Amino acid sequence: MKQDKADKIIQKAELKAKKAAQQVEAAGKKAEAARQKQEAQDQKKAAKVAKAATKKAAAKTKKAEAVAKKAQLAAQKAEEKKAKTLAKVAAKSAASGKGGEGGEEAAAGGKKKKGKKKLLLVAIPVLAAAVGVGAFFFLKGGKEEETPLEPIAAPAEYVLNEAHITALPVWGEEVLVYQEEVLPEPAGEPEGDAQAGETEADGEASGDAAPAEDAAAEEPAKILYRYEGLKDPVSLVSAYAAVMSTEDAGFSVVDETLLRIDPPEEYAASGSLQLARNVPQAEDGTGGGVHSLLLSWEGNNCSVLLDTPDGRVHDPKPETPAPAAPRRGLSDLENIHPSKLGLPGESMEAYKLIPQDGSFRIAGAISTRVNVYDKNNQFVGSYFLSTEGKLYKLDEEANAVVELDWE
Repeated sequence: MKQDKADKIIQKAELKAKKAAQQVEAAGKKAEAARQKQEAQDQKKAAKVAKAATKKAAAKTKKAEAVAKKAQLAAQKAEEKKAKTLAKVAAKSAASGKGGEGGEEAAAGGKKKKGKKKLLLVAIPVLAAAVGVGAFFFLKGGKEEETPLEPIAAPAEYVLNEAHITALPVWGEEVLVYQEEVLPEPAGEPEGDAQAGETEADGEASGDAAPAEDAAAEEPAKILYRYEGLKDPVSLVSAYAAVMSTEDAGFSVVDETLLRIDPPEEYAASGSLQLARNVPQAEDGTGGGVHSLLLSWEGNNCSVLLDTPDGRVHDPKPETPAPAAPRRGLSDLENIHPSKLGLPGESMEAYKLIPQDGSFRIAGAISTRVNVYDKNNQFVGSYFLSTEGKLYKLDEEANAVVELDWE
């Protein structure tokens, strides 16, 4: 019997061990399946990110190619226009030369007609070349003809000192967007230096002007985006300013001194608004400064000027509170002249002042009631001392209080 019982115990233990082994094996399979599933999800996510990055890069490449193509077409148009201008000038000059030579032929007679024609054939190319050189000098060396700006695709972000800033949200083929650089204005030149520069030979500028030019060149150019053909620029600017003034964007409405101000309650049909934010400085001391967006709008047009002005965006100084009225107490009432209270005598020593329990609110301030008695213990009046330093007398007939002057 004991052997059978031991065998049963052993069999039961073996079954438990087998069951535990099966559970361990199942848990291992489950963990492996979970690992494979997670790995597959990670691979799928990585593939999705890579696909999105590839798509974004392709879009940027396509955009860059479109911009380059537009620039190439603009350059080609400019060259064609320049060539046409030169050809017109040369043709006009040639026609004038031919007319003059014809008049000389008529005056000289028919014997020299052939010789004159030969001279004319030689003179026309020389004259055309001279006119062409003059026209080229005028366009290049004189006042160079500016190439008209080509519209660009509306940017989704502005880039200012390598920082990406959400751009004005516009869309639609009817809206034209232009980007250009605004060069800093050159520093003013003193009158003495200007007069000295005018007397220099061959129109050369004085050497003293070089540092000012270098200083102007060191100042970075501002980037201007112009939007034309907007349907409702006022609502667009209002919504954009509200979004950029949130905590996430970090911009504030400021004045020209970078002082934070309240946004306008109502936007006019035309005007300007400056948004700015402070840029945090890195641990190594780099960075910092201010990002500024100057928005201007009028009619159906709007512009955004990107700049990094000097200074810091700051709050207005807290207003200094007005000095509080001096606290007046029972001792002040004891030293007041009785006439101020409408009482006879020269001193309050002839009266007894007894403060009453409780408090009263007069003109929004807590006040304490003081009853006054004469030397015969006769009641002569009730007065109130306010926490704001004011003094009142109770008019019992009118059941009202009258303010009195301390001085």
